[in-house]
Order: sequence, then structure tokens, then C-alpha cells
Amino acid sequence: MENSVPTRLILDDLAEIVAIPSVYSAPEDGAPYGKDCRRAIEWFVSKARSYGLPAVNVDNYAAYAEIGEGKECVGVLAHLDVVPAGGGWATDPFKMIEENGKVYGRGVGDDKGSVVVCLHALKAIKDSGIKLKRRIRLIVGADEERGSSCIRYYLNHGGEVPAMSFVPDSEFPVINSEKGISHIKFEFEDSKLTSNISYIDGAECLNAVPDSSTVKIVKGSPLEAALKELCGGSVTDDIFKKAPAVNAIITAGNSIKDYSVTVSDCITVCAKGTAEHASTPEKGDSALWKTLVFLAAFNDKIGSPYLEKAVDCLCTPLASGKLGIYVDDEKSGDLTMCMSEAGIENGKLWLAVDFRLPLGVKPQTVADKICARLGCKATVLDYHENLYIDPDAPLIKTLLSVYREVTGDMTAPLKTGGGTYARELPNAVAFGCTPVDLDINMHRADENFPVAQLFKNYDIYLAAMVKLANL
Repeated sequence: MENSVPTRLILDDLAEIVAIPSVYSAPEDGAPYGKDCRRAIEWFVSKARSYGLPAVNVDNYAAYAEIGEGKECVGVLAHLDVVPAGGGWATDPFKMIEENGKVYGRGVGDDKGSVVVCLHALKAIKDSGIKLKRRIRLIVGADEERGSSCIRYYLNHGGEVPAMSFVPDSEFPVINSEKGISHIKFEFEDSKLTSNISYIDGAECLNAVPDSSTVKIVKGSPLEAALKELCGGSVTDDIFKKAPAVNAIITAGNSIKDYSVTVSDCITVCAKGTAEHASTPEKGDSALWKTLVFLAAFNDKIGSPYLEKAVDCLCTPLASGKLGIYVDDEKSGDLTMCMSEAGIENGKLWLAVDFRLPLGVKPQTVADKICARLGCKATVLDYHENLYIDPDAPLIKTLLSVYREVTGDMTAPLKTGGGTYARELPNAVAFGCTPVDLDINMHRADENFPVAQLFKNYDIYLAAMVKLANL
């Protein structure tokens, strides 16, 4: 079918939905993920209907728009929630701007750009009058970033299971293998540490490398006394230039410029890093590691039985090897881990870690090995099993052929540590939305997306919908 890209409408609609800061917040009446996530769902339903597409709001957990006839449907699944903006943006993260051939704003790539592009592709197919063997249903959710409860709600409340689906929320050409995902909370019963620090934090969500971390020092504690003594009574940023702090910071490969201190009702130490998606922690720079490294430098004063061991085994790219949990699998890739969140609670330090697990690796086995190594307790918070579809399966071959026809790129199917809605449904895979070598600052400051790629995706997804519907 012939169809020109509705460039202006796509950009205008994307600007509208980016302006809704659909980050999870406390549930309210009729807003299971907070009022802004509800606004995003309502925007989708209203926008779809304005384009003549029948649309259904599934209790503000999810929504869908659909065209065509037939007993079966093809599913396209995307999400409208986003991770917190974080700091370091050059512009307002919830006001989309277009500059130098790119659009900037939280969600332009993950995953609001795909929602808008697929919505317009759906409209174009409807307007063309082309005959389809299957219906096409665009399903959107509002809790993908926290584990996809929105899609499970859709399925548990009568939502149709598509015969086949793709998810435009990863990389091209097509993802046939997604690692298992588990979040595990480790607790250290450590009265020595908690009598010296009253607060520590990390990322705002479980699936991100922390770009900032703060530690508050208990007044009158041995640690406070040591810091004051090193600075001659008044603690300033000079503390990071003095041993043992400077030695620990430099040895860990960090810079004293990464740290700052403030003094009000207590001494507060802050560290800065670079955020990154937890599936690729090696691309980030963990601020939480930095605060723990600083604390460990003064463990002779603190006296924690766990702190130095935890820093040695967890605050390093070699963590999985040191802990004896590293696995590399040909079909699904290697095990990765990202320490994301932290806190002090009931005399305990707790650390939350995001694990991306190869085929055959179970989270409880990982937790048990780490507890044996570090002497802590663990709770598996959640586990999403691996997705693997044979590269010769019809769904993979069809999507691959569409991508190659549109782009000429002959890249083979990929494996990823990222998790998508695909694992929530049978016969579903991630398909785009970026070429494998395109960095869009996903989950980081200045998230962006090339305008030309956005419009190319329109052509790809339109063709894929039609081909799958007539397969």
C-alpha cells in the first residue's frame, strides 16, 4: 500500500504525550499508577478515537485501539509510562524539543515515540481500506517500567491474547532472546553501620544505574568525629582530598569532583554518576558505588563486619565473577547485575540489585550464592522468565524480512538483556525501535531520538502490521 508519512502529526502528537510526565506515583481512585499515568492512558484513547479508531480504556491500567475483522488479531504492544527524569538535562525533560535532526524529551524513545508511530500506522491501514485476514490491535500499558503489571491486568480481565505480537521497545532487526529479569533485596544486619549513617539512597527505580546517591552521617557518631578531625573541626569538600578518602576514591577509579558535602543538622555526603538502563550497567557510572566506597574508606572507625566485603564484591564490574555467579550462554548471553537502590531500615542496610539472567539460571540460586559469600539475607522481589524463540520461527522470519525489505540491513536476530512486554504473551517478540548501534540516552538525561529514524519506523511498522495480519 502507498502511504506518505504524516510527519507533522507524528511530531505534534509526540510532543503532547511527552508533556504528560507519566512516571509511576501513589495510586489514587481510578488511577492505579498515579494520576499522570492515568492521563497518558486517557490521552491515548482520546487520540485514537479522534482518528476514527475504536479504542477501549482497560480501567486506566492499559488501553487498546483496533481495526479490521476476523477471529484472530495481531498484537502491537507499547508503553506510555516512563522512568523518572533524573538530573542533568539540558532542557525540560517533559517539553519535547526538536534540534539537530533529533527530538529530545523523556519517552521520545522509550516508548512514547513507538506508541505515536504505531497509532498513525494503524490509522493509515484503516484509511487505506486494505483487506486483512486478522484484526490489528495496538495495546498500550502504563506500568512497563516497574514490571508490566498493566499487561497482566489486561490479560486477567478479559483482554484478548493475540495470535502473534511484536513490541517496538528494543532494537532492530528483531529480538529472539530476552534474558530473565529478577530484582533481589539483600539485607545486612549491621548495627555498627547504622549507628554511623542514618540514610543512604540510590536510583529512583529498580531498573537503572543510580546517577546520584546521598549518605547522612549520624550526629555524635565515630564517623562524624573522624570527618571533623580530618577537616580541623568544620567538614568541607576538602574531606575528599584527605586520606583515607582520596586513596579509596582514586583506587576505585573515581574523581573527587564526583563528591560533595553539606552540613546542616547533620553531615551529608553526595556522589554523582551517570544513569543507565540496568540491562547495560557497564555503560553507566554508579553513584551508589561511590558512596559505599567513601564509607568503606572509614570502616576502621565504623567497624562494620560487612561493608568492606560488600564494596569489594559488589562495587565493581567484576562483581558476578567475584560472587561466583557468572554465566555466559550462547543463546541468551551473559549474566549482568546492577545495584540500583539502597536504604537503612530497622538497623539494617539493604541493597536492591537488578539481575539479567541467561537461560537456565534461577534467581534463588543467585541469591543463595551471594548470601553465602557476603553473610547477608536475601529476598527475591520478582522474577520474569526468559523469552526465547527459534530464529526460524515464522514470526521471526516475517519480521526480519519486513525490516530487510525496508532498510536493506541484513543484521541477524539479536539477544538482549532488556525486558519487554513480549515475555508476557505467547508468540511475541521485540521488534525495534532503534538500530543496534543507535544510542538514544535511554533512562538517562537528554533522552533523544532521530527524527529520520522515527519516520522510517513508521514505514517498518506499517508494513509489519499488514504482513502479519495477512500471514
